[in-house]
Amino acid sequence: MRPQVLILLLAMASSAMGIAQTVEESFARDPGPLDFIQGEGFEQAIMQALAGDALVGLNAQNQVVPRLSDRWETRGNLLRFHVREGMKFMNGAPVRPEDIAWTIQEIQRRQDASATKRGILQGVKLTVNGWFVELSSPKPPARLLMELAHLPVTRKGHPDEGCGPFSMVRRGSEWTFTARSHFLKPKLNTIHFRLISDEQALLQNLQKGWLSIGVPPARNGLRPPPDMVELRQPTHAQLIVFSHAGSAPLQALEKWRGEAFPVNFFNAKAQASRGLWPETLGFPLMKIQAPAHPSPQSQHWELLYSAGDDLVQKALLALRERARRDGVDLEPKPIEAALLYQRLLKGEFQLASALNVFDPHPWSVLELLEPNGPMNFCDWKDDAFAGFAAKLDSPQSPAWHELQKIWAAHPKALPILDFTSVVWVDKRLKVEPSPLGLYLTTPGPSGWNWLK
Repeated sequence: MRPQVLILLLAMASSAMGIAQTVEESFARDPGPLDFIQGEGFEQAIMQALAGDALVGLNAQNQVVPRLSDRWETRGNLLRFHVREGMKFMNGAPVRPEDIAWTIQEIQRRQDASATKRGILQGVKLTVNGWFVELSSPKPPARLLMELAHLPVTRKGHPDEGCGPFSMVRRGSEWTFTARSHFLKPKLNTIHFRLISDEQALLQNLQKGWLSIGVPPARNGLRPPPDMVELRQPTHAQLIVFSHAGSAPLQALEKWRGEAFPVNFFNAKAQASRGLWPETLGFPLMKIQAPAHPSPQSQHWELLYSAGDDLVQKALLALRERARRDGVDLEPKPIEAALLYQRLLKGEFQLASALNVFDPHPWSVLELLEPNGPMNFCDWKDDAFAGFAAKLDSPQSPAWHELQKIWAAHPKALPILDFTSVVWVDKRLKVEPSPLGLYLTTPGPSGWNWLK
């Protein structure tokens, strides 16, 4: 065999091995630096799930499973965790209970920490006793236990360093996650992300086989290429509109959302919401119970949304056209994601939309209602709330229905879209879908593997 041919064959074999070893993925937005204290957003959550470990995890069936703690017990309102020994951070330093304490206390201390994580830890008290970490909270232990799955631990003094199943290296607009020694024993060697913000470019990458996983654009008639399979999974994700302009805009949106989005308008990726709280969490359908407002005429409503999300833009433009039929000038206004988040936190908006992925339990809707809740952007309050909240000790409590009635009387937010996860995946790659997506469950990507 001629040397040139041998070299060519070896190069082709090497390329094929590389494809089989590396999962190629993409981020639609730059997630910023890995930061277990301040980091917010979907892309940041993926990075933290790959590079970090929380005390517990959630599996695809929404059950709490061991992660950084290998066992725990409940004593009244106290959760007592035993920290798994032998775990190490990226630099090789051992994971100590002191690192867990520092992470929790730093989130509680810093005003610029993740609002979602600050909400989880509101009122939480911590004690370290040897290899045990004890947490007490005014929340029901079952709720806190599930929420802790979203609090990965970082090394004391180093908010960018986790102890998860993959280590991360960023070079420009590319992120490489490499498997490391870990109790989950990742079966994948490498997961590689590139920044692809344009949906047409993303579609081309998928169709040409340059990506192993990807979310296709919400266009009718799209089919995965022959070497990929389409996975669909209902999720707990909704596009929510928050109102500082009273209940009149929400009542109008409640009517418009069912009329603006025909069947298959989003190619099965989303459909019009029907109630006030997610049906996927078991809540019955309920409409706004506030006094009916006269039909809005000749009004101008500005609606902020995160720039760069084509599906959201398509939805809001459809709502704008429906609003015109009622004489309302609904103006969707795109702004940068970080700026939108700051405007939401400060309450500086008339109407604003945000995508939220609810935790897989009914307590997650309380983030809309609780004082200082991470989604209570409009300072909603009701004197009867505290009395009902104290009765929500289980997902089956009858108090949930009564609480939804209180919200329905004067809501500050309304879901307009419910999302279904539609993902194209390389047929050779075995993954496990869940309502939380592909990345945020345990074992998540650690359990994926290439089929022979």
